[in-house]
Amino acid sequence: MEEIRFYHETDEFGYLSNYWVAPIHIEGKSWKSTEHFYQAQKTLDSDYAEKIRQADTCDEAKDLGNDPACIYRPDWDTEKIEAMRRAIRAKFDQHDDLRAMLLGTGNATLIEDSQSDYYWGIGETGTGKNMLGILLMELRETYLED
Repeated sequence: MEEIRFYHETDEFGYLSNYWVAPIHIEGKSWKSTEHFYQAQKTLDSDYAEKIRQADTCDEAKDLGNDPACIYRPDWDTEKIEAMRRAIRAKFDQHDDLRAMLLGTGNATLIEDSQSDYYWGIGETGTGKNMLGILLMELRETYLED
């Protein structure tokens, strides 16, 4: 089976990355990227979440989301999958071109080729969970069923 590896937003399949700047609208707010939305969901502190939403770059949003000042919601370990699902669903629902490109991946296995992230990506050893790739493949399947 064909594999498509993605990580950097500047690479061929960079549109699959959360760092791909594609504004999304969720619950009456605009977000610069899925990374901004995802990082802001970590906290129930609306002021801090707004600070993340307003971040200039994806790196800045991620840094704020990982800063000790970001008090994680108590259910974050179970809620993070749903937050990512909502983010990527909004991205591909709201950008027809990106949805067409996602569908263009056919039945290829999508792999977030992060060397450091063993949850969303595969990590340096290739043994990570690849949860972002899995969620993208799930989403692609729902579009095919529609």
